Amino acid sequence: MRVVTGTPLLKAKKYLTMRDMLVDTCKEYAALDAFIFRRKPNQSELHRSFDEFFNDMVGLATYLINSKYHKDKLAVIGENAYEWFVSYASVLSSNSTVVPLDKSLPEGEVINLLSRSEAKVVFYHHKQHKMMLSIAKGIDDGSLNLALERFVLMSDDGFENEISWPSEDSRFERLDTYIKEGQKLYSEGDNRFLTQEIDPDEIKIILFTSGTTSMSKGVLLTNRNILSNIYSISTTLYVKPGERDFSVLPLHHTFENTCDFFLLSQGVCICIGDGLRYISKNMEEWHVEVMVSVPLLYENVYDKINDAIEKSPKTKRLLGIMLPVSRFLFKLGVDIRRAVFSKVLEKLGGHIRLVVIGGAGIDKKYIKAFNDFGIDFLMGYGLTETSPVISVTTTDCNVYGSVGRPLTDISVRINTEDGSDKGIGEIMTKSDCVFKGYFNNEEATREALDDDGWFHTGDMGYLDKTGSIFVTGRVKSMIVLTNGKKAFPEEIETLVLDIPGVTEVFVWGNKNAKETIDICALTLIDRKRIANILGKEKNLTDDDISLYLDDKIKDVNHNMPSYKAIKYFVFTEEDMIKTTTLKIKRPKEQEKVEGLLMSNGTSMKEMDKKNLDSLSKNDQN
Repeated sequence: MRVVTGTPLLKAKKYLTMRDMLVDTCKEYAALDAFIFRRKPNQSELHRSFDEFFNDMVGLATYLINSKYHKDKLAVIGENAYEWFVSYASVLSSNSTVVPLDKSLPEGEVINLLSRSEAKVVFYHHKQHKMMLSIAKGIDDGSLNLALERFVLMSDDGFENEISWPSEDSRFERLDTYIKEGQKLYSEGDNRFLTQEIDPDEIKIILFTSGTTSMSKGVLLTNRNILSNIYSISTTLYVKPGERDFSVLPLHHTFENTCDFFLLSQGVCICIGDGLRYISKNMEEWHVEVMVSVPLLYENVYDKINDAIEKSPKTKRLLGIMLPVSRFLFKLGVDIRRAVFSKVLEKLGGHIRLVVIGGAGIDKKYIKAFNDFGIDFLMGYGLTETSPVISVTTTDCNVYGSVGRPLTDISVRINTEDGSDKGIGEIMTKSDCVFKGYFNNEEATREALDDDGWFHTGDMGYLDKTGSIFVTGRVKSMIVLTNGKKAFPEEIETLVLDIPGVTEVFVWGNKNAKETIDICALTLIDRKRIANILGKEKNLTDDDISLYLDDKIKDVNHNMPSYKAIKYFVFTEEDMIKTTTLKIKRPKEQEKVEGLLMSNGTSMKEMDKKNLDSLSKNDQN
């Protein structure tokens, strides 16, 4: 069986612990900005240098080392914030175990994860204060049985005045108090932060995957896992000290988390965004050069840019002339892309040069377009269990449609049914980045990790001759038809997403009255855009949309083998159920659609080509 292992493209230093990496990094880049952020969008921006970050981190870590919670489990939950980084890095660097929690979880799920993890302390953002007061009350009245003993508010800035601080409750404390007490101890000679031995192979991170608390798995990670992944990225992607990254994805997610610490290790400044509404403004004012993102964000950006080009015949004509010239010269080593497309780049702040996409697939047309604009637009692939990055495209090998070759020291193979080197099979990987198992779940661990240390990703795909990985779909989402043939929803969704006016797609296998499987699709539409396309801005009807989509989906079906053809489709204007990284929760979305059909006594066959939202209105009535 063919095994592909990544080799370094760049030189980088390899660390075994987060503490060691951050100590060296903060010393080397002490005077540079490590973070730029605001407390609120209308307030002045704040800067924290690497030296200030180190002082805050050493203070909190030293406090924890001297506390009863040293080497215990400590949770971190909240919005992307400077104090989130300080809390997470300090817990990990103090040789304690950090439990990052999803800020978007409802209170009941947060309680369940706090219970499952047995966390003794929770560091929280002020937006979670009401929740923490409620949890504390539940502990007091006996309705909650938690190990939790301390609630630590990250920052008073932005704290809601109408919510009273429970000054009489000694369990509630402030992060700044801990930092100052630890800094005093450190200044008086307590240097255990620097001298204590940290086992790089001891489990120090429990990260719960997305999903309901009963289904989410606690992924067990070590310092070696994370730092090996940072090294692998560092030897693959080029960034410069002093460049600026835009942090927009949730920090509890390993893709954003590991990539941000990689960027910090290279002296890059993390700019913490004011929110999704302010992305363009933040990117322009902070001169952002680097960004880690998910496909949906840049698909929307591209659609807006493309619409603007379509509305300007002069711009469209000019780009039509210059694009082939720019591509030809680039192949000869002459790069005029950013000069030619300067107006387009201005819409992205004017400075962006590197974008790494992860979390889900993206159509190659977007990758090609942004590369044409002069941006190194790269596609990464990985999972929480792999710390997370397995592979990424590079400027040297950017095979459109692939997720690149494995990173340095990471091995990948395809587990095909016949054991051959060709064909589609489950993607498997082996490296120091692979997790140690699932928290209190030996059965799931045995299913995921074989005796030789190979991790079953649950993704299907293949390797091309360059060693680039192509992901075709998830094992669990694969549709097995009555005739035994297999279809991957993700492949079909990519084609449907090419239809102008369709912003999201969910494809699934629907069991019909004859107990056979029909391939069905739910499309999220942009009504205004379809109206513009059809020239019916004032009187667009659902029937118009139905005819438009039917025509386009027939074209999609003609470009696929007949067994993969979409048999029935419906459309909606209601957002689909997603994770915090904007991936559709397939089982939940399917459950929602099938529930609507059942409660209204109808089927996909009867609803074919119709507006699904009409069923939601029926339920409300």
